[in-house]
Amino acid sequence: MVKFKNVLITGGAGYVGSALVPRLLEKGYSVTVYDLYLYGDVFSHLKDRKNLHEIKADIRDKKKLVEATKGQDAVIHLACISNDPSFELNPNLGKSINLDAFHNVLEAAEQNNVKRFIYASSSSVYGIKEKANVTEEDNPEPLTDYSKFKYECEKILLN
Repeated sequence: MVKFKNVLITGGAGYVGSALVPRLLEKGYSVTVYDLYLYGDVFSHLKDRKNLHEIKADIRDKKKLVEATKGQDAVIHLACISNDPSFELNPNLGKSINLDAFHNVLEAAEQNNVKRFIYASSSSVYGIKEKANVTEEDNPEPLTDYSKFKYECEKILLN
């Protein structure tokens, strides 16, 4: 039996989300994808699935996020700008999506009593280390805006 039946995935049509969504659907979850769909209709092959719901919207739109999180048991937050060159092109855009919008997602989930919040961080928060295997016990040393914002979001969740 599925413990968390209704799952909202921000950035669900991106690289990780497009692999995760079909697996969750196969497991019987009702999945709502919240994404701008910049890469097109990545779920066209799943249109017959009654447990797939899609919302084409901007992660920075708090009102739509609050509406989208209603009735959700879990939120998996994947939405972000995920490469350093994109940050260099427009640092303010990167911050608005990767850090500022994080607050919106978290607040929307809290407002609607979402039971589980899963945040996809990055190993890049640890920077470059001399040792081969880095663990969560190692000190974070984020080097880029991408990794700094990922680390800031981790700190927000842990406080």
